[in-house]
Amino acid sequence: MFRFKLHFKLLLAFLVLALVPLAFLAYDSVSNLRSAEQFLTSSTNAALDTQAAEALRLRAETVALSVGDFLREVEGDFWDLSRLPRNTTSWQQFLDGHTREVWSREGTNREWREVRRQRPLYCEAAFVGLDGRERLRLVDGEPVAMLRDVSDPRNTTYKSETYFRRALELAPGELDIGPVTGWYVTRDEQLRGAKNARAAVEGARFEGVIRFAAPLYDAEGARSGFLVLSLDHRHLMEFTLHLTPEKEHFTVFPSYASGNYAFMFDDAGWMIAHPKFWDIRGLDRDGQQVPAYSRETPKERIEAGEVPFNLRHADFIHPNYPVVARDVLAGRSGEVDVTNVCGSQKIMAYAPIFYRGGRYQEGGVFGGITIGAELSQFHQPALTTSQIIREEITRFVQRSTALITLTVVMVFVAAYLLSHGITRPLARLTLGTREMARGKLATRVTVSGHDEVGDLTDSFNAMADELNARRLRLLKTLQALRRSRREILRERNFKQTVVENIEAGLLTLDALRQVTYINGPARQLLGLEESHDPQPLAELLCSWPEIVAALEDAPLLAEQRWSDYVAVERQGHIRTFRLALLPLSARDNQQILSVEDVTERVQMRQQVARMDRLASLGRMAAGIAHEVRNPLTGVNLLLDELHDRLLGQGDDQALIRQALGEIERLEGLVNGLLDFSLPTPTELRPLNVAELLHELLALFRRQCEREKVQLQVDISDNLPRVTGDSGKLKQAFLNLLTNALESMHDGGRLQMRAFAREWSVHVCIQDSGAGISAERLPLIFEPFFTSKDAGSGLGLAITHNIISEYHGRIEVDSRPDEGSRFEVILPVSGEN
Repeated sequence: MFRFKLHFKLLLAFLVLALVPLAFLAYDSVSNLRSAEQFLTSSTNAALDTQAAEALRLRAETVALSVGDFLREVEGDFWDLSRLPRNTTSWQQFLDGHTREVWSREGTNREWREVRRQRPLYCEAAFVGLDGRERLRLVDGEPVAMLRDVSDPRNTTYKSETYFRRALELAPGELDIGPVTGWYVTRDEQLRGAKNARAAVEGARFEGVIRFAAPLYDAEGARSGFLVLSLDHRHLMEFTLHLTPEKEHFTVFPSYASGNYAFMFDDAGWMIAHPKFWDIRGLDRDGQQVPAYSRETPKERIEAGEVPFNLRHADFIHPNYPVVARDVLAGRSGEVDVTNVCGSQKIMAYAPIFYRGGRYQEGGVFGGITIGAELSQFHQPALTTSQIIREEITRFVQRSTALITLTVVMVFVAAYLLSHGITRPLARLTLGTREMARGKLATRVTVSGHDEVGDLTDSFNAMADELNARRLRLLKTLQALRRSRREILRERNFKQTVVENIEAGLLTLDALRQVTYINGPARQLLGLEESHDPQPLAELLCSWPEIVAALEDAPLLAEQRWSDYVAVERQGHIRTFRLALLPLSARDNQQILSVEDVTERVQMRQQVARMDRLASLGRMAAGIAHEVRNPLTGVNLLLDELHDRLLGQGDDQALIRQALGEIERLEGLVNGLLDFSLPTPTELRPLNVAELLHELLALFRRQCEREKVQLQVDISDNLPRVTGDSGKLKQAFLNLLTNALESMHDGGRLQMRAFAREWSVHVCIQDSGAGISAERLPLIFEPFFTSKDAGSGLGLAITHNIISEYHGRIEVDSRPDEGSRFEVILPVSGEN
């Protein structure tokens, strides 16, 4: 029987490849046509952009020339006015005779109309005397009765104008021309509820001036005063506000969002004419220049619309803005591609305004004119041509598609009949494979045939039998592994929980004394970072040399145990650590290093020992004082009697008086012992620490003056209350002040500060005296310890007992020859 082999059937299927050349030919043709379309469109756009840029540049140059001519006309008007008699009538006639048309909008944001009116060129004219006082002043064509002294800039219209000072420095025939000056208009002031600047008719308008000033001379050539003529800024705005690159060329108010508008800037880069009035330079209500929009401008000012625009600082918006400013100052025209704040891509042509009057004589440039246009509006002819080409390509594609579709149908019918004999058995085999993938390993495939597909089916069925057997074995192994995994995870989680939550820090060491693990408490206690790589112990604890030195004496063998206590000083405080080395794995010589901070435990033991000593000392002192006090009283009375009997013997009386003084000193010591050892009843109540300190300083201030000590006091008025006895607290603070005063033998500085911090009140007493050495500093609160020639040594001990009684503490910082600082910290009262 003749059999068609699978190889023979596949050869027949390759006939389908006949479609590939046809499809490639169609694709290549369409691709070439698309490339031609894109080339023509881009070439046309480039030509149109070049033509539009040239036209915009020529228009910008024309407008710039007009502005320059206008400024020269204003300069001529200024000198004409200087020749007129200085009286109201002549000046009014002059101002009324110089007007220009202003094109504006009137009405509301919803209903408005265009208005063209003749407006005076000059809104203000003034004659100023040599002393700076105005002699004649007209505002909006009317004389003003209240004349000002403009030599003080604060008296000028905008509170900071210096045109009088600049005019004083002018030579005959010279002219001073100031910058555009006016109150700054914010975005909200211009819009007043409108969506954008074009829709804002009711909002505020920028009203500014350009002041022309020069000295005037009489017939003898002597300076007689100064003439100031103020150009209304609206007439300067008229040159750019109505320009548009669109077909109509002019508009009453342009659209900023479209990018089709013009603006003017001065020689410093500031905007002086723009449809967004908040971009124009201006002064705040104090007469100060509002800072320009820059990278450092706060977000609040940007959102509030309080950011005038300066091209020199606008490179973060587009790098070409500073380029335009530099070219204009160099006297060059040109065009650049820019993006405005609204994100509009446009072309911007610019031209310098040539003018050499006043301060512009050296540079010869008053500022610049720019005209921007949205690029897309110049591409309409190219888009029309591109649309025609695209339609022709579409028709070609449609015809090619019909031909290819017919060919595909014919080839598909032939291929279907050819592949049916291959795909049907393969489909059954595929179905059986999917059933097995779903877990049905008992699936078997039956295919009649003796070709390669039949052999493949037999192999598939054999594979299914083997898979079914292996699956059963794997399931048993998987169950055992899951049980083992659960046990391992449970044990690992238990150990990890114990190690990470124990208070002691733990570090594991290998045989080379490298740290392989650090638990959380150890990282927090020693300030270490988590690391998964082994690190040498000495390198890891390089910031704790005391611990490293103690571990050098530890045994190296893992089976030996070792522990020790280490005292570490950090930032003036002593911390005590308990170190312990325990075996981890004797076979691998691994160890566990335990680090425990026992500072509080050691301090508590020391404190308890100190309290025991003080209690014993107090009981002993009370007994001694009680036993000594009665004999002292008797001796004192007998010496008084003996003193009275020896009135005629001066030498003996002197010795008796000296003995009485020593007995009084001894009695004072006994009283101090009783105060220290015997508890006295206290009246606890909320206290105002500020009032208590002021009362104490009222008595202590005179003593400081006698000792030539400068007393500096800084006590907060709103200190929270503390709980205590006012008498005892006064005694404690007085002891500290007295000790500080006695430490400054030749005068000095004594500071007292009182302030609140969280839940405590801090009173800091600092002197510039002799200070206390480091070895004596731990002993200063011990009874009978003193560094002075006189005194009982109980003052600081009593002070420490008083502060401790109210759950407070005293911190001391002292250095020899630099002074001491005692800081008393008291908890605030519960009523706070």
